Amino acid sequence: MSLLLMMTGCTPAAPALLPASQEPAATIPPASHPWAGTEFIEKTFEWSHWQYDDVSWTWSVRIPTALYEDYRARPRPTTGDYAVYAADDGDREILADLAATLQRIIDQLGIDEYERVHFIANFVQQLEYTTDMDTTGFDDYGRYPVETLVEDGGDCEDTAILLGKLMDAMGYDVVLVRLPEHMALGVREANKFVGTYYEYEGVKYFYLETTGEAGRIGMVPEEYKGQAAYIYDFSPRAIVTHTWSGQRVDVTYQMLVTVTNHGAAELRDCTVRAGFDAGNEQMWNAVQSEPFSIASGESTDIALTLDIPNYPHTRLLVFVVHEGFAIDKSLSRWFDEEPVEEQS
Repeated sequence: MSLLLMMTGCTPAAPALLPASQEPAATIPPASHPWAGTEFIEKTFEWSHWQYDDVSWTWSVRIPTALYEDYRARPRPTTGDYAVYAADDGDREILADLAATLQRIIDQLGIDEYERVHFIANFVQQLEYTTDMDTTGFDDYGRYPVETLVEDGGDCEDTAILLGKLMDAMGYDVVLVRLPEHMALGVREANKFVGTYYEYEGVKYFYLETTGEAGRIGMVPEEYKGQAAYIYDFSPRAIVTHTWSGQRVDVTYQMLVTVTNHGAAELRDCTVRAGFDAGNEQMWNAVQSEPFSIASGESTDIALTLDIPNYPHTRLLVFVVHEGFAIDKSLSRWFDEEPVEEQS
């Protein structure tokens, strides 16, 4: 992940128009498949493309109800790394079927790489845009790709996650682009790519909008122009969050910190560090756990005991540390007396 500035170039040329036709596809598991015999959600998507008048395409899919309900029941980790919603492999066959459908259309059209990117994106861009507050009652609610498909759309992070995982499955090098109040996709530089891009690990990734009537690659909506962005790739990695609870025992404060790995890779040799805020980025009576590792999808509990300082105004600081960097942190409320029972 990096905080990066954008760079801009010129405007792309208009594409050529070509005729097309397409037969619908369907995901129907054989009798030996683990999904066979279960209930399914039947979905059919129809979409068009502005370059091809009077032509539309369809994709039909059967999504196991149990798979959708499993994703719906999962916690929404409090992390800015939304690649966590693309880390699971349970939707691999569904996205592979969609990818095969899109690839078949692309091959029939015979379009070049520049137009292929737009055609793939067009499927996702035509899904309905809905806000988290309207559909879930929460301000910030990330969706797994299967949820976005079953629910016929979502907001900017949902469509960016879906398109990113789809293009990743098709062999494209893509990243999530998180702006202060928006999310989009970045696609690795290729022939004809111009406009706004972000440089990440020495590679240029060009902005691609995933919502509504999006423009061409490299074109950023006016309200987001000039903003810096955090970049997240789709590589398997640990994505960590933590919670904690604690209470005073005599002259000490005893804490239990629960660290959870939501990502697709094991986290090794991390520690938990906690202490009381002394100001100027210093801590009173800081303690650090022994190194530990957490497998993908697992949690671990870390017990810490802190000596309570003779300091009238402070708060508790908690950090999960890996390779010298705080990868997750939290803090308590300020208090002017000794800390009491509390949890994050």
